Amino acid sequence: MEKAINSIIRALNQADATAPEWLHLLPAAEFKGVDGRGPYAAPDMDALIATFNQEGHKLAVDENHSTDLAAKQGHAAPARGWIVELQKRDDGLYGRVEWTPEGERMVAAKEYGFLSPVFLHSAAKPFKVAKLLRVSLTNDPNLADLKSLHSQEENAMLEQLRKALGLPETADEATILAAVAAAHTAQAGAAALMSRVAEAAGLATDTAPDALVTAIQSRGKVTATEAENADLKTQLASMQKQLTAIATTTAKDKAETAIDGAIQAGKIVPALRDHMISRHMKNPAEVEAEIKLLPSLNAGGLGNRKQPGADDSALTAEDNNVMAMMGIDPKAYADTAKALHGKGN
Repeated sequence: MEKAINSIIRALNQADATAPEWLHLLPAAEFKGVDGRGPYAAPDMDALIATFNQEGHKLAVDENHSTDLAAKQGHAAPARGWIVELQKRDDGLYGRVEWTPEGERMVAAKEYGFLSPVFLHSAAKPFKVAKLLRVSLTNDPNLADLKSLHSQEENAMLEQLRKALGLPETADEATILAAVAAAHTAQAGAAALMSRVAEAAGLATDTAPDALVTAIQSRGKVTATEAENADLKTQLASMQKQLTAIATTTAKDKAETAIDGAIQAGKIVPALRDHMISRHMKNPAEVEAEIKLLPSLNAGGLGNRKQPGADDSALTAEDNNVMAMMGIDPKAYADTAKALHGKGN
């Protein structure tokens, strides 16, 4: 547990000292500028990402539109970072940035707080964003719908905490805080138990764990009586049992959070909850990787299942992929899918 707490501290320090990795470039809905320009239609994020990937060019992150203003006057307009990947999210289009050393320093020092994207658009209103060109660091943004750089630093901190605590990407702030509190409580309990073991061994209560184990092993081999040795073994067994219980409870809490989130998203049927929780406790990384690949039953039914009136028990290629990833018996899957289809009618 001490390692978990140290990881949390490192995550907090790293998030506070570095610039965000992902930048909010465009909102998801229709938007317009503070100066009245627009309105711009809700961006087709899939099309923008496809264009970016097809062209294969990094997009510059400059200062105060220096590429469009200063450079055309013959002045320097260095990039402070490069957008190397675009990602579609619920609240808009994001870009993963590789900062230059000076760009990272400027953003981490909070010299800039906002972003201003540059893009091509159609001629008719509402204007359609056709292509993203670049983005500028600014303190006078024209788009009020984008997250500030400072708020993105907070998101980066939450992401670091999720990783340090072993939580899924869907864990919200309340879940993260609860996990931090649980880790702190577990660490305090383990420290108190180690203190009692040290005292029983006739050592200082603040003896470091490694030194405690060495001392106990040495005493067991050389000077301890059988009764003392048995007592120490009992204390150590009790400590191990409590630590195992803490680890099991933590693993189960994480598993329930991840699987319940997947059920709510329609990626796992409720009947498989206990099975998937058990699998997650044994190998969380493997299960969460599978969940990411699973289609959502909430997004238009069971994949390419036939329309009402057709054979509801027929399984599609997508169903076969789901069964293969989840290790489900085809008959059981077909029965579950048929039952779910019947409820939707």
